[in-house]
Amino acid sequence: MNAWILRTLRADARAWWYHTALRDRGETGEAEARERAAIRSDLDVIRKTLATRGAYVSTGAGGTTIHYAKGCTLQGYARLRHMAVARVLVEIGLPLIDTTPVADTGRLINLPRVAVGHDPDPEPWTGLSYAPLGAYAARARALGAVVANWPRGGDRPAA
Repeated sequence: MNAWILRTLRADARAWWYHTALRDRGETGEAEARERAAIRSDLDVIRKTLATRGAYVSTGAGGTTIHYAKGCTLQGYARLRHMAVARVLVEIGLPLIDTTPVADTGRLINLPRVAVGHDPDPEPWTGLSYAPLGAYAARARALGAVVANWPRGGDRPAA
């Protein structure tokens, strides 16, 4: 495992307000145990995400979400810079779709859902069907979203 991943997750776990409060009260053993459990949970999400076809990170007005299995997400109401697991995944190369710059957010509702961990529905893709991540990324980019770790016009993520 890369040391920077563990350093990033450890720093995030130490910064949690509850862990800081435990340390302030002198309960360092409890704080360290909770931090280790949080890091193990984060590493589990990273492993599952990297093993799932179609997994990606999205960020927008509602916060940051990791889509890592069929029907499974990990969401935080904060921006990407405040969610260590998502930052690590994007740094590793997982696709990131940032819908913050989209002017007409109402049009985002008409985008199809992404087939994460399962096969997409047959075309045409509407707002109620599952499309491959490449089709979703292209449509989101056309609306003004920023798509990172994905080649323009490509159907495969950048390695």
